[in-house]
Amino acid sequence: MDSSKMDLSISKAIDMNSRYLGIETIVLMENAGKEIASHSRNFDSIAIFAGLGNNGGDGLVAARHLSGMGKRVRVYTFKGNRTEESQKNLEIIENMGIEIRFINDSKDCESIRRELDEFDLIIDALVGVGVKGELREPLKSIVEMINSSTAFKLAVDVPTPGLNSDKVISFHFPKVKDAIVADIGIPREAETYCGPGDVYLAIPERIGTEHKGDFGRLLIVGGSREFSKTPELVALAAYRTGVDLCTICCPSYVSSKIFNPNIIVKPLDSEYYIDKGDIKEILKTKFDSMVIGNGLGTENETKYAIRKLLKNINTPVVIDADALKLIKKKHLNERTIITPHEGEFRILCNEFDIKLGDRIESAKKLSEETNAIVVLKGKTDIIACKDRVKLNKTGNPGMSVGGTGDVLAGIIGALSCRSNLFYAACAGAFLCGLAGDLAYEEYGYYFTATDVIERIPNAIKFCKKFE
Repeated sequence: MDSSKMDLSISKAIDMNSRYLGIETIVLMENAGKEIASHSRNFDSIAIFAGLGNNGGDGLVAARHLSGMGKRVRVYTFKGNRTEESQKNLEIIENMGIEIRFINDSKDCESIRRELDEFDLIIDALVGVGVKGELREPLKSIVEMINSSTAFKLAVDVPTPGLNSDKVISFHFPKVKDAIVADIGIPREAETYCGPGDVYLAIPERIGTEHKGDFGRLLIVGGSREFSKTPELVALAAYRTGVDLCTICCPSYVSSKIFNPNIIVKPLDSEYYIDKGDIKEILKTKFDSMVIGNGLGTENETKYAIRKLLKNINTPVVIDADALKLIKKKHLNERTIITPHEGEFRILCNEFDIKLGDRIESAKKLSEETNAIVVLKGKTDIIACKDRVKLNKTGNPGMSVGGTGDVLAGIIGALSCRSNLFYAACAGAFLCGLAGDLAYEEYGYYFTATDVIERIPNAIKFCKKFE
């Protein structure tokens, strides 16, 4: 995708990851304001329209620098709840005596319209990438008023919807076509390492009008005589991640061992191991995404069943654990996410005739050869989608305990119901490791997979602090 057409939510995700890495928003805001001022130095009289958010804060910093250059500056803004950083910069320019006019409602626009004839530059720092939906008053009238002015119009990061800017200065990467890009100190690691921003991208927003199933129906295919409780770990992790419904399709023996009332259990005709006679019943189930392989076993009848099932699935599929030992290259495509540990990864590379080398390059090669998203688990997780790669550093040695791989599969499965699959994989790796780190804070290295599951909601809450 051309960078100028990138989803603007990616910009917010990168900002969130920067804050997680310790780059304070006020530092980025200062750098952004200096860049705006630098690109405005050829104008003498400047009107800055600043919103209540961080985009407006960028404009307030620019006002300070432009005033320091000897420019005539007037700020038009609103009363209301600002971000902490924006409020700080408002107080600074108030202390400096920079002229500020507060807009109460759209009625103020008529008098402001006449005032704009005094300025040769208008800076749009009203909303940036944060706006959603239709503009409401007084923003709508303000945009119409700015458009009617003959002054040069410079937009900060992205133009406010409907505003006809002459120039756009975007930060870190171009948000719109022909934007000038300014470096404001966002570290490369904010894009290369998974963080709270990746979770923001992957978790769907809840607005209060949803119904059962709107946040996904996950089907879990797994379990066998030896591993009857494994699919339950997947389901519980998925529920803690926010999926609406989890159904486990499993052999009848396995179904008799699952008693959790939150989980829908669908016994199959097979007794101990899934076989090809179960395929029709599995496909009858309504689901948005599937997790397959946990506790499955590697019996021959199961191998044939899984291969046939994968040929008939058109939804996202997370392939984990035993299923990774049963697949061939033709069973993988752009709808599949595979989650191998080091040993399983080596088996896959041998199976698909991929030469093992550097872990990152090998994961990329496996993804390129199969079109699948590869989540290579390890001290540093590698998430590869063809030539796109992200790294994840959350997690700790205590997660060698049995069942944490099933937890990861459940988290990714839940997110894959409603998210871009690469986002789901990155967010899943980060959340699983973070939940494990929260468990470590309480128990040291002496925690279980269910301890990790119970801390998934707190891990999500932690991520939301960076929005």
